[in-house]
Amino acid sequence: MAEECSVAVGVRIRPFNDRERALNAQLCVEVDGPTTILQTPPEQAEAGKNKEPKKFTFDASFWSHDGFEVDAKGYCCPAPGSRYADQQLVFDTFGRRILDSAWEGYHCCLFAYGQTGAGKSYSMVGYGANKGIVPISCEEIFKRIGANTDANLTYEVMVSMVEIYNEQVQDLLVPPRERPKKGLEIRESQQLGIYIAGVSRRAVDSYPSIEAVVEEGTENRTVGSTLMNATSSRAHTVLTIEFKQVSQAAGQQGQKLSLINLVDLAGSEKAGQTGASGDRLKEGCAINKSLSALGNVIEKLADKAMGKAKANAVVPYRDSKLTRLLQNALGGSSKTVMICAISPASSNYEETLSTLRYADRAKRIKNTASINENPQDKLIRQLREENEKLRNMVGSGSPKEGETEDLVHKQAEIAALEQALMEMQKSFAERLSEAQKAGSKKEKSLDTKLPHIANLNEDLLLTAKLKFAFKEGVTRVGRGSQEDGDANQPEVALQVPGIHQEHAVVENTGGAVTLKATDPEAAATSFVNGTALQPGVAVSLSHGDRVAFGQCIFVFVEPSKGKVTELINSGQVSYAAARKELQQGEVTGPTEEELKARVVCLEPRAGHSYLKDSSLQLMLCALRCHTTKSYEVVPLLFVCEASRQLAEELERKAREAEEAKEKAKERQFPTHVCSGRFGIAKTV
Repeated sequence: MAEECSVAVGVRIRPFNDRERALNAQLCVEVDGPTTILQTPPEQAEAGKNKEPKKFTFDASFWSHDGFEVDAKGYCCPAPGSRYADQQLVFDTFGRRILDSAWEGYHCCLFAYGQTGAGKSYSMVGYGANKGIVPISCEEIFKRIGANTDANLTYEVMVSMVEIYNEQVQDLLVPPRERPKKGLEIRESQQLGIYIAGVSRRAVDSYPSIEAVVEEGTENRTVGSTLMNATSSRAHTVLTIEFKQVSQAAGQQGQKLSLINLVDLAGSEKAGQTGASGDRLKEGCAINKSLSALGNVIEKLADKAMGKAKANAVVPYRDSKLTRLLQNALGGSSKTVMICAISPASSNYEETLSTLRYADRAKRIKNTASINENPQDKLIRQLREENEKLRNMVGSGSPKEGETEDLVHKQAEIAALEQALMEMQKSFAERLSEAQKAGSKKEKSLDTKLPHIANLNEDLLLTAKLKFAFKEGVTRVGRGSQEDGDANQPEVALQVPGIHQEHAVVENTGGAVTLKATDPEAAATSFVNGTALQPGVAVSLSHGDRVAFGQCIFVFVEPSKGKVTELINSGQVSYAAARKELQQGEVTGPTEEELKARVVCLEPRAGHSYLKDSSLQLMLCALRCHTTKSYEVVPLLFVCEASRQLAEELERKAREAEEAKEKAKERQFPTHVCSGRFGIAKTV
């Protein structure tokens, strides 16, 4: 029986961050029970804008700004008499509700929304002892399964993990080099609803096994052109837990199926504030486009619920991959929770107000949730019938003019349904065996008993997720390429600015490891403990050394002397300290003549200069890493002007491409516009 339910909404207020403290930001948010109150910032009040406080009431408002203590394990818990909302309270309020609904057989969705750096990932994932909703939920699922005493009831759990990056759906359980270039397609079936064709689904039978799968997905996340050094993930991340209850009664097998979608949205941001250009600008445009589309969907659904729009009004789910994937969660048959993370700082007043208005609209959305209870055989039969209908439509004759594209689409649907059928007919034991083989293969891919480097990141959730081991002999470091064959790929492949095709070599001789840059330009962007390498000179690496290649920062680990987690948790190594070390080191860079030699001044074309190869990337990398003393050598105005010109050119091209795409869609669909982050925290 269907049940009408509203989207549950909660707001969480985080502490000030370092940037806000440096700006002497004032507190402009207050909480009164479930109500969040936004005060007018002092600077606006002084300017005569005496606006009344804005009040928003939700299912819950969590005060996590202050009033906490850190226990011996590193867990942030409420101080005596404090109103501080810790991780467990957030889970008990919303995470437990999601699991209870899943056990009843409902599809569920929980997603976090907010500006970049507002604390979404902390609520969803957490770090260290402060586990978030995702890891606590995964652990709780297997606790409940373990408490089952009914011999006629068994459970099957499958996991998939994807990210939506630049409007492409990427499978995070597939290594980046093995993924289709255009990503995976989102399809719709009468029986399966909205689904991702060809996505990897891993069977899991314990919390450690689901933890390992999610850890693998986290390592494959796209974190932008700076790879490990992006402040936040540049993609929306979706973890789907397929939870099935299989019962035996009167000789027949039945099932309850629940899809639990846990979504960590990329943060909304402004290009002017982040200084984005090139690929990062394109990513920001894609993120803001999908979040804008999500806002339009929420607004349309809220208007329908309030009677402001017709009941049959079209909801623009197809305007982005994100809204298409969340179609069932918003206005569909899912039970949905939305957690909005906000900054309490007056400097972020406008962004916080925007988030609260977003949440206020979302709480008005009505879903019609129903229990998904179908016999397995019936579902397979219905899928076969649906597939046969499509086959008959395709085989009905030669396509007429204009029908070729539709025919190709239907053939793709047939292939996707056939794959879904094959997956459905596999036994859980077969899937579990496949998952275990994939897990053992992953374990063999990196021997952490060998000396290795692990990445450092400003975001603790992304720290030590990328590791490269150094076997006996020589290991090459360089720029990887999708076109290169395996034989040409360096063992340490980094596709980031400042990295050459053949950048450096690491040599392991009986456990003694040395690093050597291949040429002067590579040496200028390679550092050990903040000191640039000298061309052709080998440097010995010791446990805890910070190693930087271009914009990538790593820590060197000798397993016999400890683990990377020990270095990080003890405070011996940190991203912030490594960055400071690089900024203070004295580095010799290219001369002015060498820099000018890399710029070709052609006949004037709209006032632009044109750069050879990746010279601008090299200059910018050198400029970032040089000290004030080195600015006497590097022509600062020259580099800034070149970077400005190229950034403007890239921004213009991205804008023109987006406009051309929109015009093409308008011509194709004249009646309506139709455009198309998880790591489980460990206590270490």
